[in-house]
Amino acid sequence: MANIKVLDKSVWTKIAAGEVVEKPASIVKELVENSIDAKAKNITIEIKNGGIDLISIIDDGCGIEKDEIKLAFVAHATSKLQSIDDLFSLKSMGFRGEALASICAVSKVEMITKTDSEEIGHKLTLEGGEEKEFNEIACVTGTQIKVSKLFFNTPARAKFLRKPKTEENDITSYVEKLMLSHSNINFKYIVDDKLIYNTTNCNIIDIIYTIYGKEIASNMLEVCYVRGDYKVSGYISKPTVCKSNRTYQSLFVNNRYCINQLITASVSNAYETFLMKGKFPVYILFLTMPQDSLDVNVHPNKLEVKFENSQFIYSLFNSAVYQTLTNQTHILEAVSDEIKNNDSSLSTNINFFEFNKIKPNEGISYNEDNSFEIKNKNYISKEHFVDKVFLKSEPIVFEQSPQSSIIPEVYVEGMEIKKPSEPYIFEKKQDDKKIYDNLFSPTRIVVGVAFNTYIIVQEEETLYFIDQHAAHERELFDKFMRQVEKQDVPMQDLLIPYVLNLNDVEFNFISQNLDLLKTYGFEIEEFGKNCYRITSIPMLLNGIDLKEYFDSILSNLNGNIKKPHEVIRNDFATMACKAAVKGGNKLSENEINILLDKLKENKNTLLCPHGRPIVITFDKKQIEKIFKRIV
Repeated sequence: MANIKVLDKSVWTKIAAGEVVEKPASIVKELVENSIDAKAKNITIEIKNGGIDLISIIDDGCGIEKDEIKLAFVAHATSKLQSIDDLFSLKSMGFRGEALASICAVSKVEMITKTDSEEIGHKLTLEGGEEKEFNEIACVTGTQIKVSKLFFNTPARAKFLRKPKTEENDITSYVEKLMLSHSNINFKYIVDDKLIYNTTNCNIIDIIYTIYGKEIASNMLEVCYVRGDYKVSGYISKPTVCKSNRTYQSLFVNNRYCINQLITASVSNAYETFLMKGKFPVYILFLTMPQDSLDVNVHPNKLEVKFENSQFIYSLFNSAVYQTLTNQTHILEAVSDEIKNNDSSLSTNINFFEFNKIKPNEGISYNEDNSFEIKNKNYISKEHFVDKVFLKSEPIVFEQSPQSSIIPEVYVEGMEIKKPSEPYIFEKKQDDKKIYDNLFSPTRIVVGVAFNTYIIVQEEETLYFIDQHAAHERELFDKFMRQVEKQDVPMQDLLIPYVLNLNDVEFNFISQNLDLLKTYGFEIEEFGKNCYRITSIPMLLNGIDLKEYFDSILSNLNGNIKKPHEVIRNDFATMACKAAVKGGNKLSENEINILLDKLKENKNTLLCPHGRPIVITFDKKQIEKIFKRIV
């Protein structure tokens, strides 16, 4: 048997580095988090060849004192953690003291830093963890750190680096997360000498617009939900804007980007009766909570977190998202491709304001300093502004900030608007609540039914096309959910009681959820060891396969992926779909009016329980433009 020996420092540092420095993106993450902890307001991130050739981070933070520069590269040396008690009240991004030591162990590192109290800065160069140079240098307050020759002394690790573009994509994805979570910091991101992002003076919705584009930014719903010391905030996408994967989802816990399957499942399940199957919502969500109820020390990369009360967190996110979704009408507006492509007055939604595009250079005078003036005041008139706008006698000047490459700020009479690549005029969009109220107005006119499927309603200057099957499905589902709330669910007695045979774990799980099952209309009682007998079920579930049904409930015993009430709710949605009037079935005018009146009771959610739209509107002006009656 081999003798036990203490590993040489050159070996164990490289082993430790493998935990922290998994890829170039890991280095960017650790270094930028140090800049954030240093209270930097401006951070420049530059990479070359996917970060393999160069990673450079420049910040204007507090810098490092001369006597502590070398100490910063010693393993487990940190200014952010003094005792074990501090681990449970962390406010910093980093705390383990491993990053710099691990990075310099497998690369060449050059650091230039200066504090505000020092007259001169200092430069430290290390290669493979060994000091090569340390001297004075003139520099501004802050820290600049360059990492090159990555994995030069660990060829086995270098061999497993992916293609530079793949490594670059990982870094870009992380930089985007930083931009979203720290919109108060100005980030500049440069790839192979090309400026990719510059977030000077941007808020979070500007950043969403920059990263994800106009369609997503203009279809986000703001979330703000508070329970005690816990707050969920941010933005989620409307069900009409969804993706085929989860890469558009970002979670931040106390401003730290995290991955947590519990919260992912909670959000997905809240969307389940709003989205089509196989689609995923876009979200940027922030959880603010007491630090002592959170453990970020699960893994050196600090991406995974554990919660003291996971069930509470699940419920918190589920309620926050579900409440936000149910407070929307979800009425879709039909716009033809011709109008989309050719109409210069088509609105672009940015930062929840609506803008009408002015034709370039028409009524606009540009100045040498890149500002511009509106000479033709017809472009800023009452028809452009629904609310009151008072014009000055002189031309209104829109000042463009030369520092921002994203969406500079401009102002009209104190009203903030945004200027992308062309001038825009502020115009309020028609209120969704008004569109919703008009649909259910007593003065509405039922024009007819197309294809015995789509009810056509006219009110004022809007046509509503209503899918009768989806509307009836929604009405049946919401009717049942109201019965659940009132604990007045109609039940169907079983001719032969169903016996549920379970193991110990399953029996305990059903026991914990017994009251829930009874609330939803199940008559259930113990029937010997590890057995339950079901004598009645909800009327809406009449004919359901009970073995398959309870297998679904028991498929996730910890209740994190899909809780029993979510399984039950989804089955109610399926049964409502089967019971609803079908497309092609002819309805009388009286039946149509009854359906519309009942639909109004659904708390504004005009989507079927499986996420399909119920109502699509056509505006009179849109129709007239299609027929060329107006231009």
